[in-house]
Amino acid sequence: MIGIGVDIGGTFVKFLVLNEKNEVLYKEKIPTDRSHGKKGFIEQIGAFINRIKEAHRDHKTAVAVGVPGDVDDKNGILRYNPNLRFEDALNWPIADELEQLTGIRPHIANDANLAAWGIYETDLKREGTNILVVTLGTGVGGGLILNKELYQGSHGSAGEIGHMKIAQEENAPLCGCGARGCLEAFVGTIGIKRRSLEEAQKNPDSVLAQLLKQTPDFNIELIARAAAQGCKSALKVWEDTGYYLGVGISNFGLILDLDTLVLAGGVSGAADYFMPSLRKVLGAQPIKTPFKQLKILTTKTPDSGGIGAALYALHQEKQP
Repeated sequence: MIGIGVDIGGTFVKFLVLNEKNEVLYKEKIPTDRSHGKKGFIEQIGAFINRIKEAHRDHKTAVAVGVPGDVDDKNGILRYNPNLRFEDALNWPIADELEQLTGIRPHIANDANLAAWGIYETDLKREGTNILVVTLGTGVGGGLILNKELYQGSHGSAGEIGHMKIAQEENAPLCGCGARGCLEAFVGTIGIKRRSLEEAQKNPDSVLAQLLKQTPDFNIELIARAAAQGCKSALKVWEDTGYYLGVGISNFGLILDLDTLVLAGGVSGAADYFMPSLRKVLGAQPIKTPFKQLKILTTKTPDSGGIGAALYALHQEKQP
């Protein structure tokens, strides 16, 4: 059997093909092309699936697609996503459309959920029982493995840690989902950029301010570079990031009593700078039990979304 994983993002679509030995047979990354609308976009994905299916015609092909946003995993529908920016993308029946194009009924799930499954299979080797994977990038997603199974909730919406409210003030930062005070608005790259600019304005002679001035396009690595040089402004940005992330994770930990936390995504590369603050928040919780033995890791799997989708496709096809 061949497993095809499709990881749809706001900037790129990643394709990954695995065999039953979990060997990567092929991978590809293409820009997320909106120029031909939803129809052209889904046809592009269908064409890739058909190409792989034809190349491996002697094998059964299973497909899973990870999509950012609110996903109905049982019916294969993307209910809502603000970041893909397609017109009329509410209640988009992705599974039906791909089945019509390819003859294969794909499994559709939230992208962070499938990234969590990929990390569970590859990084953790299925060690651990109750696991939270947090994807830290432009958006902040979450995926849950509970009792060693991917948990998607009653409607496919479980694990949305990025939209947990950690501030209720009317002037709390606005999230891409349209609400204020979401964790994502504080620890996603947009929130980190906002606080970096504020720090640079307060301290115009700082290393952070100088790097921001010299670099037209903001990126997380820039804040890490400033922190590596001991810049107090950059270190403050990371300290606050760890604090806010710790608030969100402590809520999940208290509810679920997790044994493992895995951080993924571009922001996780700066974990050395924000981890002390995150651990401080967890250590300060009056109820100690959920945090005393919590393992906190960062993933070493760059293609966890695509790998997770392909592995999940193979896993689902083997279910009775």
